[in-house]
Amino acid sequence: MGQQGIEEGRGAFVEGAWYIIANARAVGKRPVTVERFGTRIVLFRDGRGALVAARARCPHRGADLGLGRVVDGAIECPYHGFRFSADGRCVAMPCEGRAAVAGGAGAALALTRFEVREHRGLVWLWWGDRPGEGAADRRGEGAAELPPVPWFDGLPPDERHAHTACMEWDVPFARAMEGMLDLHHLPFAHRPWVFGVGAQLDPYDVRVEGDVLHAEGVLRKDDGEPWDGRGGWKFAMEVRFPGVIRLSLGGYTMGVAGCAPIDAGRTLIVGRYYMPVPVIGRALAWLGLWLEFRLIQPGDQRMLESTEPRDPDLGGARCVRADAGILAWHKMRRARLKEQRAEAGRRLPLVEA
Repeated sequence: MGQQGIEEGRGAFVEGAWYIIANARAVGKRPVTVERFGTRIVLFRDGRGALVAARARCPHRGADLGLGRVVDGAIECPYHGFRFSADGRCVAMPCEGRAAVAGGAGAALALTRFEVREHRGLVWLWWGDRPGEGAADRRGEGAAELPPVPWFDGLPPDERHAHTACMEWDVPFARAMEGMLDLHHLPFAHRPWVFGVGAQLDPYDVRVEGDVLHAEGVLRKDDGEPWDGRGGWKFAMEVRFPGVIRLSLGGYTMGVAGCAPIDAGRTLIVGRYYMPVPVIGRALAWLGLWLEFRLIQPGDQRMLESTEPRDPDLGGARCVRADAGILAWHKMRRARLKEQRAEAGRRLPLVEA
């Protein structure tokens, strides 16, 4: 599937979930347009500083609202000056005059808005209908509230000793998630930068609890003996389906990553390192993430971009025990997509104005 809008792309991505779509620091006084899920989304802050997400296409003539500005908490189109409040209403039509707006002329120009939250310095977007929305509509009832933004126990309570950065991969979302869940590539794909890490993944345990995937294991040298409980490179991974990941490496470094589809063939990677060290923790987190994005992740990106076929085809792959985390994630994805296909009359993932 090519770069399509949400109307054409419905069902192509896992719905009914929160995705990390940007670093909150990227959204300041001026609006910002990003492409996610095959559509252009404008992010801006209202008069209270709260985040707003809407389709970037101006309802008037299609200009990119991200090129405009925010005036008194409303986003102003750069082309003709039409303004839209945080609830999506058109509140100014300069060419028609104030009387026209007061008379309801702008009612047909409401923005298509999306559910968005700002949490822990990240921008989270809900992709899909509210839980039970389709069935509730058929019964004439209101849909359920959205679930809370997912987060992880055991992380520092704030971001004082953290650093966040973003990059884009020219690979489909499912391929990117395979890369995130793959640990046994480490001593080979990153041979120049990772020293002393064994190639045998043993022990390795994967379990799924609802929408949470847990994977724990040890990469160690193959000595022909059972693991003694001490040696090797330990890791623990927790995935909040479909694409929010917590990773602990060696029992010390703690990181969070979020993957979100840009379109059917590209994926946004948001990475964060935590280094809970007094005074220099933030600097260490910045250095660690800089090295990660400069040295480690390009290797993953190169491997995934060269993998055939471009979209995952588990039927053509010969997976082994060490791929259990990847297989478990794909099983969750297949089940969710099957549910989506079974739902008829799905609506756009928007907030009514």
